[in-house]
Amino acid sequence: MPPTPVWVGRLALELRRLAAPLLGGRRDGLLSFTFEVPIGPFAPSAAAARRWFYWHRPESDHRLLGVGEAFSARERGEGRFARLGRQVRRLQEQWTHINQGRADPLARAFLGFAFDPEERPEGAWRTFPNAAWVVPTLLLEWREDRCTLTFTHHCGRRSPTAGQVVDGWISQLRRLLEASAEGEPGEPLRLLNRRESPGAERWKAEVAAAVTAIREGERLRKVVLSRTLELGFQAPPPIGPLLQALARDFPGCATLGARFGENALVAATPERLLALRRGEVFSDAIAGTLPDDAVVADEGMRWHEHQPVVEGIRAALGPWCEEVDAAARPRLLRMPAFSHLATPVRARLRRDADLFFLLDALHPTPAVGGVPREEAMAWIRGCEGHRRGWYTGAFGWMADLGRAELSVVLRCGLVEGAHLTLFAGAGITEVSDPRAELGETDLKFRTLLDRLPQ
Repeated sequence: MPPTPVWVGRLALELRRLAAPLLGGRRDGLLSFTFEVPIGPFAPSAAAARRWFYWHRPESDHRLLGVGEAFSARERGEGRFARLGRQVRRLQEQWTHINQGRADPLARAFLGFAFDPEERPEGAWRTFPNAAWVVPTLLLEWREDRCTLTFTHHCGRRSPTAGQVVDGWISQLRRLLEASAEGEPGEPLRLLNRRESPGAERWKAEVAAAVTAIREGERLRKVVLSRTLELGFQAPPPIGPLLQALARDFPGCATLGARFGENALVAATPERLLALRRGEVFSDAIAGTLPDDAVVADEGMRWHEHQPVVEGIRAALGPWCEEVDAAARPRLLRMPAFSHLATPVRARLRRDADLFFLLDALHPTPAVGGVPREEAMAWIRGCEGHRRGWYTGAFGWMADLGRAELSVVLRCGLVEGAHLTLFAGAGITEVSDPRAELGETDLKFRTLLDRLPQ
């Protein structure tokens, strides 16, 4: 077992000095202490904790790792974002932040949610809440070549003593540092079983049925269908190395991870649902997949699959923003093995709006649901035989109601012991070819599949 760094002992003494007067009194609400610490960046391992949350955007050199759960607000069903927003606003009013020295953290909490507000946590997603705002007990943030560490406790009537809280913080920190130093075995994985759901022929039939409904119907213009690939190995897939490989090979994506109990989500997604900063909103309209050597975008794909996403995002942001701008033509977003059509959307937020109003308006975008939203959701619920969980939902971080970044959960897998379930989908329109759509999902599966130890 690697030795604990000397600075951890000094940090414990400083925490006791600061926390004792505040934790010893009668107070309610969240209490956080932040320090700048000499910790290099690392991805979480399977042994890091039973609950951890990870977000990394390599191109901006911004990385977050949260461990434990000081507090969480959870919701499900219609109106989940409005109810979650009310809880978060109340908690933020009673949240005390104490930053030591030059410590200047940006993120404070993580936010994630499932695609379907009505979906109950079941099956492989049983440990994941439908929607959750989580304040971790420990939060590491790396940006601008510096690392800050935030300790948080939720004070209440039955709160433990100040000494017990600090001891718990330091014990959790030591376990995290030891797990990161030990790493995970990089031994090759041996595939024991493989199952696609639905299989190739059934998938093509479902796509063909959707194309017919779009061509012959009066309302449905686009629907996004998905499928899964379930893999069984002789040992659990190593999560830390997988996250590192995704960040290395997809530097333009956000690399995501979240663990609730036994199961863990990993993803490398190119699609930003929204980013909020200084009163501005940024969103990515990404839809349409092309070969990696594509030079000119297919016009049919552009108008039938991509343009509805641009229009949908603009329409969703319109009531909450004073200005909404989008490029006239999409650009090619190049990635290993394929490219996407992408149009950045930018807007200026009205003063009476915040993150949760925007989430309610934006999700699901036509890139993951379809057009019109209600008809597409009804088709998905009636057609798909698996639970999407957080796939095509979103995950990211929050500072406050005016600063946040969430990414759509794409190119993802769910680790459950020695099993890994991959998720992939495709946007179906009147010009879709079932065979081509099948090939697109196979290509997307390879994002994670090709980065497992061979």
